Amino acid sequence: MAKQSLTSRSLSHIEKLKAAYAERLESEFKRLEILSSRLETHPSCKDALSELHSALHTLAGAAGTFGFHSLGEKAREFETIVAKNLSESSEEAATPARWLSELRDAHAADSHGQSEEAIETSPQAIAADSPCLWLVERDHLLASYALSQLTSFGFRVYHLDDARALKTTDNPEPDLLLIDHHALQHEGPESQDFWQSLLDDFQCPIFFTGAEDSFSAKLEALRAGAQGYFVKPLDMIKLASHISQVIRTEDSEPGRVLIIEDDRELASHFQSILKDAGMQVAALEKTDQLFETVSEFNPELVLMDLWLPHVNGAELAALLSQTDRWTHLPIIYLSAESNPELRNQALLRGGDAFLGKPVDMDLLVRLCAARIQRLRQLERTRNRDGLTGLLKHASIKEALQMQWQLAQRRPQTFSVAMLDIDHFKAVNDTYGHAVGDTVIATVGTLLRQHFRTTDKLGRYGGEEFTLVLPDCNADHAYKLVNRLREDFADIKFASDGEPFTCTLSAGVADNRQFPKDTAEALLEKADQALYRAKHDGRNQVVRASDQQVQSSP
Repeated sequence: MAKQSLTSRSLSHIEKLKAAYAERLESEFKRLEILSSRLETHPSCKDALSELHSALHTLAGAAGTFGFHSLGEKAREFETIVAKNLSESSEEAATPARWLSELRDAHAADSHGQSEEAIETSPQAIAADSPCLWLVERDHLLASYALSQLTSFGFRVYHLDDARALKTTDNPEPDLLLIDHHALQHEGPESQDFWQSLLDDFQCPIFFTGAEDSFSAKLEALRAGAQGYFVKPLDMIKLASHISQVIRTEDSEPGRVLIIEDDRELASHFQSILKDAGMQVAALEKTDQLFETVSEFNPELVLMDLWLPHVNGAELAALLSQTDRWTHLPIIYLSAESNPELRNQALLRGGDAFLGKPVDMDLLVRLCAARIQRLRQLERTRNRDGLTGLLKHASIKEALQMQWQLAQRRPQTFSVAMLDIDHFKAVNDTYGHAVGDTVIATVGTLLRQHFRTTDKLGRYGGEEFTLVLPDCNADHAYKLVNRLREDFADIKFASDGEPFTCTLSAGVADNRQFPKDTAEALLEKADQALYRAKHDGRNQVVRASDQQVQSSP
């Protein structure tokens, strides 16, 4: 019963924000009426057009967030026309009186003013080591809504009124900046260079938000150092997912570099430089052990001399490219070879770049980091589920098989967990598949929040998920998954104003408990434990045991 009362209080916060915005719309319309009258008298007044652009920009950015989707789309349409008028590149004149009528019609069509879905957690303390976000947003209602939603995913969020506060705030160091594009614009064009230099001082990722879905807005954000631009109204599930992915990437495991170099002293020097840069490095001297080495070390980049005893680097690159698993493996040649024809031939056989000896070590480090980052982005695109950002079915099974093989060579305990959202069909049937997708995406984001970058997290299919947890026995995995289960149960979803919660069940098994099992058999043990969790009432985590497995049908 206590949890139900928390639900009511939590969801009422979002409803209050929507009600406050509905009231604010009246003042927004009055402002538009005044501007309309001014422009009727002075249709070319730049000041009035600029004010109209600002008013429509604010409306376009906020209306959809609070459920007034038609109104937001209309405001965005008119904002674009005004922007072109201001730049004198529009053949369509601004007609604010007609627009005002259309905006009121759109407002009436929206009627209820409810977001399609929202999430909220029960009031609870956010862990001190949770990712820290700084949110720069002038619109306090939008900021309050975004803060509430992002906090639901376990982020610590600090709101700043405008860009000036970036210089003066004493908030904890941010893991990511989330900045309204307009907050910088309002500082004036003469100060743009100052703010860009200020953003350059931040080492964390930067996301921009804005009502403008335009090339110029995205280019400005990119030039200011942004890694992403999100158009308002914000899709909070998607935004939280991207934030989790970027922060997880920033804190990801070290890049793995394989060096193939016959000069032992030079190879050792390269190893030292790259290790100091935070990378894992292995060296290969005997080229006939190439496949065994790459299979065990699983490199993300290969540095190799072009000329090696009995074989050349281009031939090794060609051999790697003939193996499906290594087709996309980046290869950088290191050589004093100056013949452009030979260099080009080597690149055509599978290389990605050529660094001449003596090697610029700073360039080497930056090039390795960039190529590894690109490979990881490619693998995320190819191997990851579009809705959750987790590994796809085939990829998570491959990750399990690789972890099992590693444990065979080097004794290491690892756990496998199978998770399933309880009564998910009822969610789809009651609230629709779009809301169901929101629930699934939320699990994906929470998984990335709760587990390490070295853990492999996958969407096994539908509403089912698989986790592969290295250096983790079943007891510890139970605690981790159970904490996830509790946090997921605390999240409040809403569809058309109707609140609901979801739960999940899970089964856990480890290779120490079942040392003779193959990877597939271990996965089956976790799945049978999941079945027991479902059978025993759902919303719980069950550890696999011989007795439980034998009693499962």
